[in-house]
Amino acid sequence: MNSGTRGVYRHRDLDPILNPARVAIVGISPSTRGAGARALGQLRLLGFEGAIDLVNAKYTEIDGAPCHPSIASVGHAPDCVIITVPQVAVENVLLDAASAGAKSAIIFAAGYADTGREDRRGQQERLAAIALDTGIRIIGPNCLGAVNYADGAALTYTNTPVLRIDDRIVAPQARAVGLVSQSGGLGFACAQAVQRGVSLSHILTSGNSCDVDVADYIAYLAEAPACTAIACVFEAVPSGARLLEAADIAFRAGKPLVVHKLGTGEGGAAAAMTHSGMLAGTHDAFVASLEQVGAIMVDGFENLIETAAYCAKADPDAAGGVIVLTSSGGASVMAADKAELHGVELPQPDENIRAAVQKKLPDFGTARNPCDVTGGLANDHDGYFACVDLLLSDPAYGTLVTAHPYSVHTANRVRAFGELAAKYDKRVCNVWITEYLAGPGLIEAERDPNQMVFRSMDRCFASMAALRDWAASRVDRLGVSTGGRIVDREAATRAGTLLRACTDMILTERQAKAVLAEYGVTVVTDRLAASPEEAADAADALGYPVVVKIDSPDIAHKTEAGVVAIDLADRATVLAAARQVLANAATHAPGARVDGLLVQPMIPAGVEMMIGAKRDPVFGQMLVVGLGGVFVELLKDRALTSVPVSPAAGELLLERLKGGVLLDGYRGGARVDRKALGELIARVSELLADHGDLLDGADINPIICNGDTIVAVDALLVRRS
Repeated sequence: MNSGTRGVYRHRDLDPILNPARVAIVGISPSTRGAGARALGQLRLLGFEGAIDLVNAKYTEIDGAPCHPSIASVGHAPDCVIITVPQVAVENVLLDAASAGAKSAIIFAAGYADTGREDRRGQQERLAAIALDTGIRIIGPNCLGAVNYADGAALTYTNTPVLRIDDRIVAPQARAVGLVSQSGGLGFACAQAVQRGVSLSHILTSGNSCDVDVADYIAYLAEAPACTAIACVFEAVPSGARLLEAADIAFRAGKPLVVHKLGTGEGGAAAAMTHSGMLAGTHDAFVASLEQVGAIMVDGFENLIETAAYCAKADPDAAGGVIVLTSSGGASVMAADKAELHGVELPQPDENIRAAVQKKLPDFGTARNPCDVTGGLANDHDGYFACVDLLLSDPAYGTLVTAHPYSVHTANRVRAFGELAAKYDKRVCNVWITEYLAGPGLIEAERDPNQMVFRSMDRCFASMAALRDWAASRVDRLGVSTGGRIVDREAATRAGTLLRACTDMILTERQAKAVLAEYGVTVVTDRLAASPEEAADAADALGYPVVVKIDSPDIAHKTEAGVVAIDLADRATVLAAARQVLANAATHAPGARVDGLLVQPMIPAGVEMMIGAKRDPVFGQMLVVGLGGVFVELLKDRALTSVPVSPAAGELLLERLKGGVLLDGYRGGARVDRKALGELIARVSELLADHGDLLDGADINPIICNGDTIVAVDALLVRRS
C-alpha cells in the first residue's frame, strides 16, 4: 500500500479532514439507527459550525435538510466526505468524491485487509491507490473516525464522550491530551476519561490505515496548538520509518508522546494481523526504536491516559523536587517505596519550614518527606492546609503528592489544593489510593491546570520518572550533533564488494573481520593454517599464548561445537589443540566446509562486550549491544536501537545496560573508554545502515575492552537470502 513508502502527513495535509469547513455525509437515511444519521447527530452534538451536505439518491430531504443525489450535485467540493454506505459500494463513492474535488474521506466499513482474505486485501489496496492517484486523504477503512474537540468537529458515528456541567457540554481546558488509537474501540474507551474531567483535544482512530495512519496523526498533533501531550495506542503500523519520523517531530516540538503498544507476544501479533492486516513486528524493536526518538513507553493500557494527562500539565523544565503529604502512615510508606522504585528523589524540607510544620502536628506526626500529618490533623481543614501552604512555599519543591485514603474530604481539599498550587505556581498530584475511592473532587482536580489525578501511587511516581527522563533525553539528544558519517564512502563501497563476493549465507570469521576492518573496527590479527603443523608454525611466528579456531561458514557457534581452543602456551599444545578442534568439527558438523585453522594472539582479559544485529519486519536492521561472551544470552542484558546512530547515541546505549557498571572499573577492573566504545557502536551501525540489503544478521562477540584498547576477537555476519 502507498502508505508504507511516503513521508508523514503534516498538520496542513490533515487539517481538511480533521478540521473541515464543509462535510458531506454519503449514504445517510432517515433511520436514526443508521451510521449516517448517527454521524449527523455527532456533528451537531459538538456544535459543528461548518456546512453539512447530505447525499443519498433515494431521498430529497432528511431531518428537515435537503438531500442530494450525488456529491457532484451539491455544487460545492467538500473538505471531508463521511462514507456510510455498505462495504461493496465504498469504492465507487470514493471515486465519486475524488472526482467532485473532495479533499478527504472517512470510511467506517470493515471487511478489507482485516478479513485476512487476499481479495479483500486487494480491495483495500485499490482504496490506497485512489488516495495516491487523486491526492484525496482517507481515514479507515474499519475505523470509528475522529473527534476534534478543539474545533467542534465530531467525525464519527459512535457516541462522542463529553463532559456536561450544569447540563452544558464544556470545552477542553488548555494543556489537553491528543489521543491516537489504531483501534476505534480502545480509543473511544480511553476517551471516556473526558467524562471524568480529563481534557482531550482530539480522538483520532485509524483502523486499517489504507492511507492516514497512526504516524500521520502523531505528526498532526505535534503541530496542533490545542494539543500539549500525545497518548497513542496501536498494534501495528505500515511503516516503522515513518512512525519514528513522526515521533521525532513530536519530540522536537516538545510534546511528550506516551505510547502503549499492543501485540507484544506471538498471539497478540497474530491477532494484530487479523484485526488490521498489518505486521506487528517484535515488541522489543518497537520499544527500543520509539524510546530512541523520545517516546515514553507504558506497559499498562490503564496507565496511558493518566501518564499523558500528567505530561500535559507538568512543567518538565520547572525546578524543584517532590514532597509527599499524607494523613496515613501506610500511605507514606507506600509513597516512599514507589518513589525509590522509580528513582524519584524526595528531598527533606528546609529546616525552618520543617520546624514550622512540626509545630502544627500532633506529637506523633512527622515533618519529614514523606510528611505524615496523621489522621488527627486530617479533620482540621485549616491546620492541614497550613502545612500544605508551608511545604509549597519551600523553593526546594515543585510538586506535592498527596494521598487520599478517604473520599469524604476530597471535594473540599481539591479546591484548597488548587488555590495553593496556583498561589505558588506549583503542581499537586492527587493520588486516590485505589480507584474505588475516586469520586468527590475528581472532575474538579482533572480540570484544574495545576492538579493531576492518579488512581495508583505506582502510576504517579512512574509518570514523574518518565517525564523527568524525557526532559533529560531532550537535553542529551537535541544538544548532540549527529556529526555526519564516520566511515568514508570508499571504505563502505569496498565492504559492499567483499559482502557481494561471499557466496555462502554465513561469512567465515575471516571474511566477516575483513568487512568490519573496512569500517574501522579493530579486529584481532590472525594467520590461516591448512594443517596442525602450519598452525604451530603460525603460533611460533605470532608469539604465545595463542588461540586456535576452525574457520568455517558452516559452523556459526564455535564454543558449542568445541572448535576453539584458548590460551595455548607452546607449540606442543597448539599441535594437540589443532588436531582436537578438527576432530570436533568433523563430529559436530560432518558435512561442514573447513577453510582452515585460524591462529590468533591471545588478547588479555578485559570487559567482554558484544554488538549484534537482527532484522525486524517493521523497523529493518536493529543494532543490539550487550555484555559479551555467554552473558548476553544468560543475563538478557542488552540495548537495542535502529540504525545508524551517532557515537554520542552509542554511549547512551551503554547507559541502558545493567552491566554497564563493569565498564567503569568495577572491583579494580580496568576502566573502559566509553567514548571509544560509543564510536565503535556507531561504526557498526553505519555498516548495517549502508548494507542492510545484503545483511540479515551480525554477531561481533566477544569484543574485549581494556581501557581505550577495544578489539573484536570473533565475528559472524549473515547474508540476506
